[in-house]
Amino acid sequence: MMRAITCAIVAATLGLAGCTGGNDQSSSQAAQLRTYVDVIRANRGNRGGPAPLPTLTPALISQLTVPSLEVTVENRNTSAFLVPFSERRDSRPGLLRTWRTANDAMLVMRGGVLVATRGLGNDLASSNADAAVTGIQRRSPVSGLHTVYYVDGDNQTRSVDLDCEMRTVGNETVEIVQRGFPTVHLQENCTGTRGIITYDYWVDRRDGVVVQSRQWGGPELGYIRTRRIKK
Repeated sequence: MMRAITCAIVAATLGLAGCTGGNDQSSSQAAQLRTYVDVIRANRGNRGGPAPLPTLTPALISQLTVPSLEVTVENRNTSAFLVPFSERRDSRPGLLRTWRTANDAMLVMRGGVLVATRGLGNDLASSNADAAVTGIQRRSPVSGLHTVYYVDGDNQTRSVDLDCEMRTVGNETVEIVQRGFPTVHLQENCTGTRGIITYDYWVDRRDGVVVQSRQWGGPELGYIRTRRIKK
């Protein structure tokens, strides 16, 4: 029931026709990662607040059979692993994919660009960033409007319009779990009522996958970092 309710909320907010609901394989992979983290945190004693995620190993990653995403909310110093829950294409650019943790928190990404969160509190309700998605697809700068809708402390949905200029920082090798990825680093510098907001995307030059990013989830969530630990 909870899965159906969550799916309905995501579908209504982001214009989805429906969710595929995920499968047993992806659920078990999320549980495997969560158990791995919980065991190591328990062995560390976990004194003085949540321990950081343990260092992943190539051996663990090789056992995963579904894509996996590591997410860190900077201002909360919390991290989690996510696996795909549903995905679809529509008339807008980019694949719309929902990622889910083992305890049902969710991130929705469009072509690697963060467009919504669920279950984090003061969530990013939705966003429109088609220019950024197009730039990532082309692996070259595309500037334009980036509109963010977020839930504030009074549980009201607010919007922020950002005027963004994208630039190429350069070609960089990103190392994730002892594996190097040849990327182009694209950066959006955005201005709006909240001041200057910066988005960073490291896009694999070979297939266009965003293997690493730092994106703004609204004034309540702040910046969220992602790493693709398994494509």
